[in-house]
Amino acid sequence: MDALPPIAQLPLPGARFTVAFGASPSGLSAGSRALEARTGGRWSDWSILAPDSRAPLLAALGRAQSFALDLRLRDDPQGRAIHLHCAGHWQAERRAHACLLADVSDLRAAHEATDRRLQLLQEMVDSLPLLMIQLDTGPDLRCAFAGGALLELITPRDRPLVGRDALSLFGQELFDSIQARLREGTPGQPLPFAWRVTDAQGLERVLEGSLRTLVNEAGLPSGHLLDALETTAYHATMAQLRSSEERVRRFVAASSDAIIVHVAQRIVDANPAACRLLDTPAQALRERRFEDLIAPEDRAAYLTNTGEESNDAHECGLIDRHGARLAVELIDRTVQRQGRRMRMTIIRDVRDRREAQARIRELIAHLSAQKDRAEAADRAKSLFLSAASHDLRQPIHALGLFLTSLETLTRNPVMPLATLDELGRRMRASLDALSRLLNSLLDVSRLDANAVVVTPVPVSLERMFSELDDDLADTAIQKGLRLDVMQSSAWVHTDPVVLRRIVDNLVSNAIRYTRRGRVLVGARPRGACVEIQVWDTGIGIAADQLDAIFGEFYQVSPNTPPAGGLRGLGLGLSIVQRSARLLNARLQVRSTPGRGSMFSITVPRGEPAPVDPAPAPSAPAIAAAHTENIKRHVLVIDDDAQVLSAMQQLLQAWGHKVWCAADADQAITLAVMHGDDIDLVLTDYHLGGEINASQFIDTVRACLPRPVPVHVFTADTSTPVAQEIRALGLSLLHKPVRHDALQQVLEQEAVP
Repeated sequence: MDALPPIAQLPLPGARFTVAFGASPSGLSAGSRALEARTGGRWSDWSILAPDSRAPLLAALGRAQSFALDLRLRDDPQGRAIHLHCAGHWQAERRAHACLLADVSDLRAAHEATDRRLQLLQEMVDSLPLLMIQLDTGPDLRCAFAGGALLELITPRDRPLVGRDALSLFGQELFDSIQARLREGTPGQPLPFAWRVTDAQGLERVLEGSLRTLVNEAGLPSGHLLDALETTAYHATMAQLRSSEERVRRFVAASSDAIIVHVAQRIVDANPAACRLLDTPAQALRERRFEDLIAPEDRAAYLTNTGEESNDAHECGLIDRHGARLAVELIDRTVQRQGRRMRMTIIRDVRDRREAQARIRELIAHLSAQKDRAEAADRAKSLFLSAASHDLRQPIHALGLFLTSLETLTRNPVMPLATLDELGRRMRASLDALSRLLNSLLDVSRLDANAVVVTPVPVSLERMFSELDDDLADTAIQKGLRLDVMQSSAWVHTDPVVLRRIVDNLVSNAIRYTRRGRVLVGARPRGACVEIQVWDTGIGIAADQLDAIFGEFYQVSPNTPPAGGLRGLGLGLSIVQRSARLLNARLQVRSTPGRGSMFSITVPRGEPAPVDPAPAPSAPAIAAAHTENIKRHVLVIDDDAQVLSAMQQLLQAWGHKVWCAADADQAITLAVMHGDDIDLVLTDYHLGGEINASQFIDTVRACLPRPVPVHVFTADTSTPVAQEIRALGLSLLHKPVRHDALQQVLEQEAVP
């Protein structure tokens, strides 16, 4: 705060009192007493004074000399501060101080308000991102005023600038530059000024502004004002912009996309790719308007998009130098180049893309058709399974009736053997029919899961035809048909299992849909291939059904009386077609309604392979005759009590010795106890819970003194299970297992 004026210049309100040396105040004037009434304090005990004013006044009164003090009284009841100027005159003859008081509260408040405004102004200037320094006109150019947030770039905030010379502020180089500019300039006219400084972090900062000489009312220089703003970011941005423009220039030149730059549609530049696309030199393009390159029918839409300065890609046609129309995609961007606002158009040739889109649309249409067919097949499957449940229940129902008849016969004292034989035959026929249905569903499941692995090898048609004749001749005879299998010496190169499934399904279908006449199976040479044909004199197939018959669950004549008491599921030809695709074999069909059909499969011809000795007959009766002389010692493992009991009774009825285990622990115990006798292990894959054969069968085999064959039975048709069992080197049979297949297992594993 500035110093207060002397007491003689202050209006005296008449407040005074006398203080004898070492005594209390006396001779209080009316003004002094008015102050006591105003503050509620007393002069006699100095309680009228604010605490921070008492000690200085008492100290002054304790000295035999005059004094002048600024005092603060206690605040009045309204909380207003009262400031006094006290002039104490020492009267030596009276040894007392005569104190005169002047109220300076308003003056003090005015000074404080001025100080606050000046401080606020300084803070406002210091908060602005600028630099403002006023220098005097002396030779040293000393600082008279400094403000702005950028002052910290010149000196730390805690160091005052006012009074310092320009040389210490700016350094020799900048000081010389300022003096030179001042000599060049005209008083009152600003001169551009710029300099670079390094901040506390070691980063270079750029300041730019003006330097001017101030003049007073008399036109004489009164100082020099330097004001500046930081332009570091501006210069960095401009450098980035120049770098960006250079990158854009290189990108435009090197881009594989055609790029044309134009201002108000006038072409100013074109990269090499654009020249190649339009087959036009760059100079010739610069003489044209870009809109003139657009095909007439697309020009209006292009100009609309350009007028809106849209950045969206849009397709249109461009006309090249020869008048040919090019299908392109345009992408417009606004760019700054050399300070000018331009439009950069990226041109992409979309002819290949349009062709690809056309192919995709065709693929989508194809997939949609496939989806529709799949959904139709799914609906047909649901409808058919609902209807086919009758046929699936039929053999189960028949088996129940046969078992009831068998139970009734057992209570009869006289049990005719012929009747028992007939019951057994019919029960076997029902089980075979049910097994065929389940096997068909299993085949479809494996094909759906891509679980069928094709292994082409030389295959003898003579052997395959002989087995086919043996397996299906009885079925044809039961329907009153003649099955003629024409023997062939041809060999083919294909997968024997898949081919046999195909031919077996074709012949079975022919027998099923032929009411009278015969079924003929033969092979014809076709160059490097062999065509296997199946002819029948059946009901025939209408031309409009020739494609549909290969769909799942499709039946040509669903109302035709079933063969052998059981109608097929309509899966046979679907399995045939999908199996033929696996073999990459050609499948054909020709048919005349009411006269019959011919189905054929064409496979590559193969070279003859060394023929193994003919296998033993597989008919049940012959197999049973062989097994009558073979006595096996079998360990059977299954967690199903009924299956375990049935297997035990069957094997014992065939003359074999059987040990039964319901879990892994029992199996291991029996293997340890009877290891010397056991020569065959039959086990279920799943034994309940999380236990399966792969987890315990090695332990069972380790308990046996010698290697023995192990066969795994399972109803699980999944590919991982089959792969796991085969990886262990075990034989796999899917449930239900036919009795003749079980007899073959017992016979083939027999040790002479």
